[in-house]
Amino acid sequence: MKVYQSHEIKNIALLGSKGSGKTTLAEAMLYECGVIKRRGTVEGKNTVSDYFPVEKEYGYSVFSTVFYAEFLGKKLNVIDCPGADDFVGSAITALNVTDTGVIVIDSQYGVEVGTQNIFRTAENLNKPILFAMNQLDGEKADYDNVINQMHETFGNRIVQVQYPLSCGPSFNAMIDVLLMKMYSWSPEGGTPTISEIPESEMEKARELNQKLVEAAAENDETLMEKFFEQGSLTEDEMREGIRKGLITRSIYPVFCVSALRDMGVRRMMEFLGNVVPFVSEMPKPENTAGEKIAPDANGPTSIYCFKTTVEPHIGEVSYFKVMSGTVHQGDDLINVDRGDGRERLAQLFCVCGQIRTPVEELVAGDIGASVKLKDVRTGNTLNTKGCDYHFDFIKYPAPKYQRAI
Repeated sequence: MKVYQSHEIKNIALLGSKGSGKTTLAEAMLYECGVIKRRGTVEGKNTVSDYFPVEKEYGYSVFSTVFYAEFLGKKLNVIDCPGADDFVGSAITALNVTDTGVIVIDSQYGVEVGTQNIFRTAENLNKPILFAMNQLDGEKADYDNVINQMHETFGNRIVQVQYPLSCGPSFNAMIDVLLMKMYSWSPEGGTPTISEIPESEMEKARELNQKLVEAAAENDETLMEKFFEQGSLTEDEMREGIRKGLITRSIYPVFCVSALRDMGVRRMMEFLGNVVPFVSEMPKPENTAGEKIAPDANGPTSIYCFKTTVEPHIGEVSYFKVMSGTVHQGDDLINVDRGDGRERLAQLFCVCGQIRTPVEELVAGDIGASVKLKDVRTGNTLNTKGCDYHFDFIKYPAPKYQRAI
């Protein structure tokens, strides 16, 4: 695998209420990138996410799942998070180590309590957000009603990038007002047919395009001046304005997908690859000394372990984010949380659920895993000799219930 640099890496959390279709969307994303050759289903118990026995038994996510996709010359690290409130800790962890959240909304049920809760968490952490309106092919899908709910709940920062021509089982086409094209699919989904917008939809498309242009221009003085002079922006200028709007959280773009039928997924991934911020463009995290640590591949090596699992025939798998420097296979690092114990990372992996791809090195901003470390726990910081960084930035809410003393 290619060694991706910080300016080529995007870390994304896949969020939403229970049953909104995150795991199915993850499966479609992996299929579109060629990581898997056939899409699994939750009912078939064969998805890349939800691979633990308890998840297969109950049919929903209990643990977060890390996966990656190489797409458009970039590396997308994605964490598929459980939607049930009981497991909100996984979503909080994911938002802390990623840079952008994709909140999946079931268009049959709209903005649910879980949607609001996870949005509030993202807001508190100042994370960019975009929305994926899923299950537009569902019997009760109502796009316009859900858009109204989103405006009422999240305000005028909601900006439509796409809208469907129809909802329900007949859903097979949408208008993209960023590219000003119509996307349509055969009943099987997959590769779309891209065509010009029908005359009957042109007025609505132009109106939404104008709103999107205005929202993009507001985030850059140069773009604003050009917008006032010419009344429009080029596609690249709009992308730049939207990226800046995502970073400042002044824009929440809305996309249309049917994850089950693989409609609209590739287009949304193009936006993730081309527009959402890179690791290097996001605010720098602080260590416990209050220092802002840049994701510099040439800096001292420091990694933060954010997740630990125990898997059959392997034992402990430690998932980490490279906070600074470059970590190599075989490196000896010092665990500053466990009495300065020395740990050798004999193996490094990029992971897709249970699929582990060996790599020789990972640079600042990337996410990876190692196995069979001696004494590493979730929340530990591991540094190269001479580095004194220590991270403790993930804060969890107080439990609703506690054992009586």
